[in-house]
Amino acid sequence: MSAAFSNVRRRIALAAAAALLPTVAHAQDRLIGTSALGAGVTADMIQFGGNGYTQPGGAGRDSIRLRSISQFSVPISLAVPLGSQWTVDLQSVYSTVRLGFDPRTGARQNLTLSGVSDVRVRATGRLFNDGLVFTAGVNAPTGQTELSVDNLTVLRASAAPALGLSAPPVGGGPAGTVGLVVARKIGAWAVAVGGSYEMRGTYQPVAALTAGAPSGDYQPGNVIRGSIGLDRLVGKHRLSISSAADLYDTDELRDPSSSSARPLATVRLGPIVTTDIQLQLAAPRVNELVLWTAHRFRSQFERDGVKVNGSSANYIDGGLRTSIPLRRSLDLLVTADGRYHSGLAINQGLATSGVISGGGTLGLIARSGNLSLQPYVRAQAGSLSVRDSAAPSTSFVGGSVGFLVVTRF
Repeated sequence: MSAAFSNVRRRIALAAAAALLPTVAHAQDRLIGTSALGAGVTADMIQFGGNGYTQPGGAGRDSIRLRSISQFSVPISLAVPLGSQWTVDLQSVYSTVRLGFDPRTGARQNLTLSGVSDVRVRATGRLFNDGLVFTAGVNAPTGQTELSVDNLTVLRASAAPALGLSAPPVGGGPAGTVGLVVARKIGAWAVAVGGSYEMRGTYQPVAALTAGAPSGDYQPGNVIRGSIGLDRLVGKHRLSISSAADLYDTDELRDPSSSSARPLATVRLGPIVTTDIQLQLAAPRVNELVLWTAHRFRSQFERDGVKVNGSSANYIDGGLRTSIPLRRSLDLLVTADGRYHSGLAINQGLATSGVISGGGTLGLIARSGNLSLQPYVRAQAGSLSVRDSAAPSTSFVGGSVGFLVVTRF
C-alpha cells in the first residue's frame, strides 16, 4: 500500500476515532451490527521556496523548476458488518492535482491530473473468540492507468512521500490480498502474529517512482508480509508496538516506446521493514493523549541481479495528538508531528527526495448522536534535499483545510 493512500486512510480513521472518543478505554470492543460511513473534503497547498525545486528531466520532458502543488481530495470509507464476526469495508478517493512549474524556457505553466483511485474492498472475519482473524481484499481497477507525459509530470511531483499528500488519482490494476492473524494473551501482553500474500496489480507507477526506478512502466511482482503486534498496559498507560516485513518477488520495468515482450530490466526490491510504536497516556482533563513514532527501512534493491548503490533509505515520522474536551459533545483536536526521510541517492527527483519537516493540526470534533463532524486546519514547513549531492536544499511550506464526517447507522 502506498504512503499516500495511507494518509487518506489515516484522515478517515482519525475521524472514526473521534466518533468513539467517549469509549476510548474500550477501544478493542466491537460495535456489533453497526455500519460506519466516513467522508471528507480536503484542500492541500505546497509552495516551494527560492527558485523552486529542480526536477530532473523525465517522462519525455526536460528538467523543470517546481513552484507549487495544490490538491483537492474527497476520500470515502464504508464499513458494514455481516453478522457478529465479519466486516466488509471499502475505501476510495477522488482527487485533482495542479502542478505549477517553470520550464527551461518560456512562461510559467500549470498541469492537472484528476480522477478516482482504485476502490479497495476488504473482508475481515474474527473467529474463535477473536483468537484468529482472516482478511481478504481486492483492488477494483477504477483508477486510470493510461497516463500522458503531462500526467506523469504531475505524478512525479505529487507522489513524493516527503510532502505527505493524499493518494494521487491513478490506478494499479486488479490486485488481491489474503492474510491471517493469530492473537494470544501471553502474560501481560496481547500478542498478534500474522502473515499475508499480496498479488499486486499490473501497473504501479507510484511504486516505481518512489523506489527510484528508471521507468514508470512498472509491472510489479507479488509481496509476502509477516507481522507481529504487541499491546499491554504500563501502569495506567497503554503501549502498542507493531512491526512488519515485506518480501518482494521480481518486478519488471518495461519500455513504453517498445513493442517487445522482453522487459527493459528486472528489479527485485529489497525487504522493507516497518515499525510503529504508540503510547496512549492516561492524562487528566483530556480524552486522548498519544505519542507515536513510525520507522520504515527500505533496503537496497537489485537490478538484473546486481544490488544498486544508494537505493536504501530510512523514513521516520513521529508526533503527538490530543483531544481536549471543551463541552460535553465538543473537543479540541491538536496534533504536532515531525518527519525525517533520508531519500534515495539514485535519483534527484522529488519522489525520492530527503526531507526534514514539521507540522501541526488544529481541529474540532463535534458529536451529535451517531454523527461526528471534524473541521480542521493544518500547516507544515520543511527542507528538501537530494541525498549525496552538493546541490542546495529547497525550503517549502504547506497548508491544508478539511472537513471530515463519520456517521454510524
